[in-house]
Amino acid sequence: NRQLSGEYENYKRNLAAGELAKRFKGSIADEVYESMSRNLMNNLRAEVEQQNMTWDQFVEQQGGEQQFNMMMMMQTRQMLVQGYALDAVFRHEGLVVSDEDVQEACASMNPQNPQGVRRQMEESGRGFALREAAERIKANKWLLDHAEITVKDPNEAPAAE
Repeated sequence: NRQLSGEYENYKRNLAAGELAKRFKGSIADEVYESMSRNLMNNLRAEVEQQNMTWDQFVEQQGGEQQFNMMMMMQTRQMLVQGYALDAVFRHEGLVVSDEDVQEACASMNPQNPQGVRRQMEESGRGFALREAAERIKANKWLLDHAEITVKDPNEAPAAE
């Protein structure tokens, strides 16, 4: 139940961030987009390799190269836009990150070893990325706390417009 509850909370946060991202107005610098795209692709290749699958097999499972590339382009943009939108909420609402928030960000990256994540990121000079993750989690929680959520009963007939 605890795991399902946590997954449900993550699901709601993702939905809220997705809705927030729809309000994004602006552009994404080509360099930022290309860097994020490379990072996502590298992470994905590592995951595919861990599953003992070839890259070509994986791409084929995703509908082929054209479909896969389109999906990756959309996912990259969505992640960047959500990040920018959450950054704006964090700044606009004057939110502040605590040590507990940083620990929560570490736990979200590796629930079995959050201290190891923190140590590794700080020692490798990526403490700024950890802080950014904590800020976005905090903003996403704020967003969810202030969202109007309607849970529909799947057995209920749709209401007439």
